[in-house]
Amino acid sequence: MVKESFVIVAPSGLSSRPSAALVFEANKFDCDLELHYANDIANMKSIMNIMALVIGKGEKFEIVAKGKDEVAALNHLKAYMKKTNLI
Repeated sequence: MVKESFVIVAPSGLSSRPSAALVFEANKFDCDLELHYANDIANMKSIMNIMALVIGKGEKFEIVAKGKDEVAALNHLKAYMKKTNLI
């Protein structure tokens, strides 16, 4: 298991379009991916789970990856979020 914390810097937060893109990227991997925010846990491969969290600008969240390609998944998602100015 690997995990890392991030802070949303995008003005619109984790809205529908970035959520959909993040789910698309997460589904490229076989490992289990969870997004932890406040006291909630969302499956990162489900758009409804991610959008239900309503994460706004300046909010801190954590990604937890568990499985055979966990390190690659976390590194990819981190790079993707930086590239798209989400974090």
